[in-house]
Amino acid sequence: MQTVIAKPEFWELFPEGQINLLALQDIDNHQSNDQEATFNKLLESATRDAQQFITADVFSENEVVAQWRQALRKFKTKKGARSSIEALLKRVSQ
Repeated sequence: MQTVIAKPEFWELFPEGQINLLALQDIDNHQSNDQEATFNKLLESATRDAQQFITADVFSENEVVAQWRQALRKFKTKKGARSSIEALLKRVSQ
């Protein structure tokens, strides 16, 4: 596993922050034909679960998106950079 470093600046911005890691080894992510239906059901279920976070027609007005945008504004990012949660919810909304 590679080293993960949280700079002091992160903790200054987010003193209540929490960092979680999940490391997996020897995972084969190729699906066989008999697994396709199972994976499709999981994807459909996850899509339905994610719908609860899309509460406003204007995407930036969804509470969870607004919270992540507020947090990202505290970092120096490229203009237009979006959080992964926003990108995932956009895919769900489409």
